[in-house]
Amino acid sequence: MSSTAATVVRRVREAMLRLVHPAEARISPDGRAVAVAAAGPERAGLVLAPVPAGLIPGNADVPAPVLRAPSGQAAATDRHSPRWLPDSRTLLHIAESAGPSGTEVLLTALDTVSGAVRTVVRAPGAVEELLVSDDGTQALLLCAADGAEQDGMHLGLPVRLGAVPAPERFAPGTGRRSLHLVGLADGSVREAGPAGLTVWNVAWRGGGTAVATVSEDTLPAGYYGARFAALDLDTRTARTVYTPQGQLGAPALSADGRSAAVCEGISIVAGRPVVADLATGQAAVVPGVEDATWLRFDDGLPGALWFAGWDGTGSRVGHTGRATRTRWSGPATLGGAGYQPALSLSGDGQLAATVLDAPGRPPEAVVARTEGPDAWNWTPVTALNAAAGPELAGVHTEQTLWSAPDGRTVQGLVLTSGESTGPRPLAVLVHGGPAWLWSAGYAPGDVLGLAPALAAAGYLVLLPNPRGSNGRGLEHARAVVGDVGGADLDDVLSGVRHLTDAKLADPDRTAVLGHSYGGFLAAQAAARTDVFRAAVVVSAPTDWLSFTHTSNIGGGYDRAYEIGGPDAPQELIRRSPVFARGGSGTPTLIVHGSADRVTPVGQAHELYRSLLRAGHAPVELYVYPDEGHEFADGGHLLDAAARVEQWLATHLAPRPSAAPQTAVPGDASPEPIPGTAFSAGPDGDTPSTPSGPATPLPASTGPAGGER
Repeated sequence: MSSTAATVVRRVREAMLRLVHPAEARISPDGRAVAVAAAGPERAGLVLAPVPAGLIPGNADVPAPVLRAPSGQAAATDRHSPRWLPDSRTLLHIAESAGPSGTEVLLTALDTVSGAVRTVVRAPGAVEELLVSDDGTQALLLCAADGAEQDGMHLGLPVRLGAVPAPERFAPGTGRRSLHLVGLADGSVREAGPAGLTVWNVAWRGGGTAVATVSEDTLPAGYYGARFAALDLDTRTARTVYTPQGQLGAPALSADGRSAAVCEGISIVAGRPVVADLATGQAAVVPGVEDATWLRFDDGLPGALWFAGWDGTGSRVGHTGRATRTRWSGPATLGGAGYQPALSLSGDGQLAATVLDAPGRPPEAVVARTEGPDAWNWTPVTALNAAAGPELAGVHTEQTLWSAPDGRTVQGLVLTSGESTGPRPLAVLVHGGPAWLWSAGYAPGDVLGLAPALAAAGYLVLLPNPRGSNGRGLEHARAVVGDVGGADLDDVLSGVRHLTDAKLADPDRTAVLGHSYGGFLAAQAAARTDVFRAAVVVSAPTDWLSFTHTSNIGGGYDRAYEIGGPDAPQELIRRSPVFARGGSGTPTLIVHGSADRVTPVGQAHELYRSLLRAGHAPVELYVYPDEGHEFADGGHLLDAAARVEQWLATHLAPRPSAAPQTAVPGDASPEPIPGTAFSAGPDGDTPSTPSGPATPLPASTGPAGGER
């Protein structure tokens, strides 16, 4: 690729950083307004939008409400987690602001008519979930204490409300997540979670009963062994309702408090709904529903569930009380908290709100009727990205299918731009998880957000969803258990053959890039095969033996995937890229954050040193300061993208017999940032401290693809 590609990659990544990401959309009980938590280039804030009158059943002539968001000094605070009270006027939410003594976290109430903001109570920790009772008199907060370990979906950094303690203390029971009950009238607050247990997800409708996924371990590793429990908030006790074979998420509770539901899957949860009778303790899997990520009981039809989830590379919405369970499906991502499909329903269930993100369509909050001839026709109610530039307009996305060596059908997405002039250089980007997926979206964010940028620069980009991914049912997601880096890697390699056999990709100019578990697969492919001429490994586990002892999910994640354990350390070693052999050597670029606690930076150093000692091919490592599992600093993201593009341009360059391409005046190599770079050159392992910091940009807020 010419140096023009570097300019295109930077331009597209800059455009992606300017996008506003609606994290979730909540419709008011009366169906007349939508509150959106939106994370923009500068801060997270609330956006209020009226629902078009023509969508409101029986209210076509009612004027749209005049809505007022926080203004003035109040608008300078990060605001998220909007929750309507039954009056459809008051909006509870969390407000966070940095002060001299640390981050202040407040539960606040916004009057959407006057714009007045009232502080209800100071939260006793970072709020990870805010629930409101059906009668609007109480709120329940799921709070993580200062120093609590976060997982890959939350950047792999600890919760920091104050200064980093010196020394930082690690001890059993520290960093717990707990529940707190708040009286909205008097601002009273009391701890209500079960003593001695960590709460990971919770559902509650009011009163003294809640249901939650709980474990004794406070580390994210404990999430992998969590069970489903009924909680008595008055006595602070828990009673186990269901012990799963995998992991649990998206709990729901019926209005009468008699039934509960939860999704059972693996790792990052998308799975099968399980409904439990809280009185008898009987639980059963709901048949015919896969890859659900959000559940809600239909209060008008006892026992029935609304659900949303993945459907191949798209999303779907369904209802278990209908003969045809799927109500809507399409090649788009319906997003909610955690960037997984979710809905918000009006009080009568006749309107649904969500965030829609699709190829060629930037993410916006949308609303649709749930019944009638116009059901599920999504109407935008925000225009947060109306000014999105042309940088991504030429990127084309389409789904592709191929067969793995064992006959399994594998799904993926292909991104291209411009007219085809023959086989193109191929960039294969492997997502993390592995129980995650590449879904149809405007600007896929995993693997440093490089997919659309590389496509715009002329690469053929393959986004494979090998076995282990969501979107194809629990069996497909669990197909990697006991076989990580085995048949799933074959799925990826067969995708390369699929595109090269079709003369779409140049087999002599292919690269593999991956983040987290995807980085593990990229490192395995680079070490064990000669398929790729370049590899990029981002925030990846490379030594499972050290990972299990140092990662904040170690001992949980590796058990869930049956990689090995104390009784089988040889399996941990056998499946580790630092010990992998077989190929003649692939030039490998390693990128990692210095503060990553999901895959600690030692994992990157181990891979770098093992490849350096092998001496088969060039290897470089770049460690970015203060970054966790997902990079957040815009300057770091741009710098890493530039280095990746330069690595690919160098090692995927045409063979010497090809005519050289002329550089475009004004193009330059990326400016280094403060940190430590390691490269294998004539003098071996030589660390250096670059100078000339890149200009920092606001944090990226796109979807993550962590280990969980």
